Amino acid sequence: MTKRRRTLQLCGRIAGLTALALALGIVIYLVGFARYTYVNLSELTTAEVSGYDGHGTLKTNTATVAGLEDFFQTVDVDILETEDTVNGELSNGDKVEISYNYNKELAKNLSLRVRGGNEFVTIKNLPEGTVISYDELFSGAKFSYEGIAPLVTVSVENVSTTAPICDVVYTIVDPKEYYDEGDEVVVEASFDTAAAVANAYDIQQGEDGYRKTFTITGVDRYLTDASALPQDLLDQMKTHGATLFGTAPGDANEFGLRVFMSAGVMYTTSGGEYTFAWRTPTYISSYFTCINEEHLGEPGQQINDVKVVYDGAIVQSDGRSVSTEAVVVYKDIIQRADGTVTVDLDNGHIVSASNKDSDIKNLVHAADDMNYTSTKLEQ
Repeated sequence: MTKRRRTLQLCGRIAGLTALALALGIVIYLVGFARYTYVNLSELTTAEVSGYDGHGTLKTNTATVAGLEDFFQTVDVDILETEDTVNGELSNGDKVEISYNYNKELAKNLSLRVRGGNEFVTIKNLPEGTVISYDELFSGAKFSYEGIAPLVTVSVENVSTTAPICDVVYTIVDPKEYYDEGDEVVVEASFDTAAAVANAYDIQQGEDGYRKTFTITGVDRYLTDASALPQDLLDQMKTHGATLFGTAPGDANEFGLRVFMSAGVMYTTSGGEYTFAWRTPTYISSYFTCINEEHLGEPGQQINDVKVVYDGAIVQSDGRSVSTEAVVVYKDIIQRADGTVTVDLDNGHIVSASNKDSDIKNLVHAADDMNYTSTKLEQ
């Protein structure tokens, strides 16, 4: 065999061995490749942005591969917030970093090759929000008042028919049993914040968030200032009070018996009936009585009245008489929302009569009740 032939044979053997080694390497690689399942979390994850520009929210959803449900239950996508990228306050153009977490031990046991590190999502396509101003938020609030100040009860309701205001619920914060003219009422506006964001409503807040302070105005109020009582109204009470002495014989009999007995004067009856009657009275003075401020709102308390004092006499048919002072009272003097002052004259009645001036003074000066203050009115 020639030297050239031996050389060719050697080269052929080397080439055959090289091809065999390459083939074995490919087989080994393919066998190793076939042992693993590759999972690309980035390709399986979609990002969804909702809300409006400046108030956007990023959510992610990772699809599940059939047969690998147990592994995908361990997959968690974290949204990494920063000072400039707070989820729920995102704006168009923000770049939000997300990271993938999963059970690495389980992935190894399942022969998984998992791809998924940190990546960035760019926020886009958020619409502009429809601004609902702080004042507009409370535009549907309507107050209802019942009673007379300072014993007014307050309620609030939403009368708006325009979205999204019509869906707002107004609530009085720390409500009181009664309110007075000028009192402040704090109202809180509540609404579905998620629905507002989803519908791109940018609802503005005030200094106290979604609370606003209102002042009670335009209500009737019991008069508490004697100087505010008009002279013409007092004159009406004086004139009206004088007429009660001729139209209330029952009062004459009731007070007459007491007065005659107090004065020690004999009285008679006719046919078993008393015969007391009033003599035409003369006006003496009048007093305004008002409950003291610290007792306002106490249950069962009268707020004010005007007491008109008359001088006269109670007489009987036989001519015997006793000089008597009598008091006519008018309750509930009201200052209306329009500024006028009114009283129901028909509710005036004779409240007391006595032959003792001290009894009348104690009554008109509210001497026996420290809850009230009495003021003599100018004539």
